[in-house]
Amino acid sequence: MSEKSSGKQMSINVIASLISFAVTTGINFFLTPFLTKELGTEAYGFIGLANNFVQYATVITSALNSMSGRFISLAYHRGDKEKASKLFSSVLVADLIIAAVMLVVASLLTLYIDKILVIPESTATVADLVTNVKITFGITFLTFVISVITAIFTTATYVKNRIDINSVRDIISNLIKIAVLFLLIGVFGVKLYTLATAMLASGVFLLLANISVKKRILPDVEISLKKFRFDLVKTLIAAGIWMSLAQLSNTFLSGLDLLICNLTLGATLMGMLSIAKTIPHSISLLITTLASVFTPHYTILYAKNKIGELVKEIKFTSKILSFILTVPLTGFMAFGYSFFTLWQPEKTPDEIMMIQILSILTCIQYLFTAHTQCLTMLNSVCNKMKIPVLVALIVGVVSTGSVLLILNFFDTGSFGVYLIAGISSLLMSLRAILFIPIYSAHLLKQKKTTFYPPIIRGWIAFFVLIVIFSIVNAVFTVNSWLSFILVCGICGVLGYVIIIPIMFNKSEIKQLTSKIKKKLINH
Repeated sequence: MSEKSSGKQMSINVIASLISFAVTTGINFFLTPFLTKELGTEAYGFIGLANNFVQYATVITSALNSMSGRFISLAYHRGDKEKASKLFSSVLVADLIIAAVMLVVASLLTLYIDKILVIPESTATVADLVTNVKITFGITFLTFVISVITAIFTTATYVKNRIDINSVRDIISNLIKIAVLFLLIGVFGVKLYTLATAMLASGVFLLLANISVKKRILPDVEISLKKFRFDLVKTLIAAGIWMSLAQLSNTFLSGLDLLICNLTLGATLMGMLSIAKTIPHSISLLITTLASVFTPHYTILYAKNKIGELVKEIKFTSKILSFILTVPLTGFMAFGYSFFTLWQPEKTPDEIMMIQILSILTCIQYLFTAHTQCLTMLNSVCNKMKIPVLVALIVGVVSTGSVLLILNFFDTGSFGVYLIAGISSLLMSLRAILFIPIYSAHLLKQKKTTFYPPIIRGWIAFFVLIVIFSIVNAVFTVNSWLSFILVCGICGVLGYVIIIPIMFNKSEIKQLTSKIKKKLINH
């Protein structure tokens, strides 16, 4: 793939990913207040907790699937399609076995979930909460089992650097989810498990769509039971075990918060934390989605041993990622209270303030990871997972251990929920800024400070914008969605204009301007 075509494809990937993110976020924007109103805060929290349990299960499945895309891509781009076919077939067979085992385990967990969690017998809005929670967990687990089978087929777009196809597929799956959701609500009314059922339908579509996409764009990688090689599965697990441990560290850092809150502080505060994490979760999804867009190109450059180009590419894409994220992240922090007041009108001012503080505490880490997420992708690209995973695991254990010690030995009351959100965010921030840039430079044999200049530019941009946005928030009264959209829209446009010269140097601005002009002329 030429530099021109790879750059064009990357632009398409970014735009498609942004559209997909916008659709997903838009759906959550309307669904969350609707569900919290109909189901209540306590019951709503169990939807997020069910999804967290799926995250726990991915600790096991990621050992095999996390590195399959890299190994298949390297074999394919080095011309060894036979090995790529053997890798694909081997992972598929192993995934089918894992899915069968997971189905049995998930069934047992669903059956006894009320023995594990603190579940009120009923709430003001849900009569039999225990049964509803069991059904919700069962359907959520089934969706996860289907996703395990789906995983290997998603590598086709990775190998071909066609992440835009993933985005189109995700948009359609979200539309299917909404259609099924409205259908179920119209026929049966709002149930705790309604959203989980709609996600199951979406999951089935994704499985079929990914199989179809693989056949269309990667037909030369064959699927055959005869190509199954247990030694290749062992190789992938040996490489992927570090990704599995990385997932375990992520679980310690952020995946246990709702569970800990449920077991120590109760269902109500768990529900408040779940609401507060909705927007931060979308921001995290955007960071991960955009960073993953660049990873296939990183892998291609690394496979061709073009280290100089790779370093240059990482610096530039890190700036792009920071540029895209700085304005919405800063805006959310500055105008968050007004947003939550409009978004959750049934909540009291004290509850809104709690949600806002929890959301800011959660978002602190993104002030750092937004600038370093592209760098973390180098760990899998270079297949150097051991050290970064051990560091992340240590940070995760310290985070979870600290929270559990404080909550069990001190009477924190409702303040404990702030500790749950804040401690992990602080520790993740320190890891992102003190370890990731230095280790990434080490992987590519560069100076330790190589990747810090773009990060510093990003911080300067944030501090400039937070001052401006905070002044605007203090001066202008926002008491309706119209005024909120107008104020935030104007601030957003001005924000991007202001940070362009902060984020990019003159040559980069000239390069971006030239590309935009060419796009306009061509169209």
